[in-house]
Amino acid sequence: MKYSEQQLIEAIQSGDSRKRDWALYQFSNEDNLQGWVLRYVMEHGGSTEDGEDVFQESLVILDRNLRQGRFDGKSSLRTYFYAIAKWHWVTYRRKKDPVSELKPEHHEGEVEGVEAQVFDGELRDLLETAIAKLDARCQELLRYYKLDYALKEVAELLGFSSPEMAKKQSYRCREYLRAVFEKHPFLKQALNQWRNDG
Repeated sequence: MKYSEQQLIEAIQSGDSRKRDWALYQFSNEDNLQGWVLRYVMEHGGSTEDGEDVFQESLVILDRNLRQGRFDGKSSLRTYFYAIAKWHWVTYRRKKDPVSELKPEHHEGEVEGVEAQVFDGELRDLLETAIAKLDARCQELLRYYKLDYALKEVAELLGFSSPEMAKKQSYRCREYLRAVFEKHPFLKQALNQWRNDG
């Protein structure tokens, strides 16, 4: 029996681990998705083992993104999964071989927009990880800054004497954030990679 994408998505989002496992099993076995990922990875310089790792990790990312409501339904679930797998192969290969340069050959029509969703979600996670390493005041200030609060509002909310003082402090906090990326090579590499591939 063929299940609709909506049925699979609802099962994954249901909070019931058995339904979720069933849905992921159904989806991953549909039309040999694993075979597609293995072929893609091998055509782009990887091994069968690399392809299997990328396939498993891409399913984990798909599961997480669906449960967190990041899939907006503008593409098919399969197209979204392909985008995740392609993006993950880029990150996987760079971790194994940081000096390798991958050309963005995977920007193809519909997939390009879907990949933008994946990149945006990963960047959000990355920034949250980095921001969490700052002190509480900087964390709060940068979150307001990220939400496009006016400097006057930020000054009032955080008790600064003027919008100029809020601007000065936000600059200082962004410098601290930059230092966090410098101190944590993985965060810096991931951010650079997002900029290069996004």
